[in-house]
Amino acid sequence: MIESFKTWLQTRVEKFRGKPLEKAEVSKSVHDAAPTKRYKIVKGTEDDSTLESYLITDSGEVLLQPGFLVGRGMSCHLKLTDPGTSRVHASFNRIREGWILKDNLSKNGTLVNGEPVQSALLRPGDQIQIGQTLLVYEER
Repeated sequence: MIESFKTWLQTRVEKFRGKPLEKAEVSKSVHDAAPTKRYKIVKGTEDDSTLESYLITDSGEVLLQPGFLVGRGMSCHLKLTDPGTSRVHASFNRIREGWILKDNLSKNGTLVNGEPVQSALLRPGDQIQIGQTLLVYEER
């Protein structure tokens, strides 16, 4: 009985940390009750480009890597303290044409250059607003 309780507790802790559960553990009720929708990292095709891409914040710059996550959660690469930000608010993935920003069905949405988006191909100088936080996309 203690082992089953430990297993149950471990799956709940993993869910709150943003770690994906095993396929057999995800039921429709658990999936629908999650505070944010499950996210999936999409692997893009690699490019020969030598340019590096960055997110510029008010406190510095962050190098983008495939599968880069932004939000309040512990599983995010860029952790924001902004209360208008979801736990896993958005993700960044590299594709042949550049970087794709994808909103993770966040409660408050994501804006690129003042326009709400579900996903967007980023261009240098694009301003990304997540909650009240402003990020600028840059390539070098």
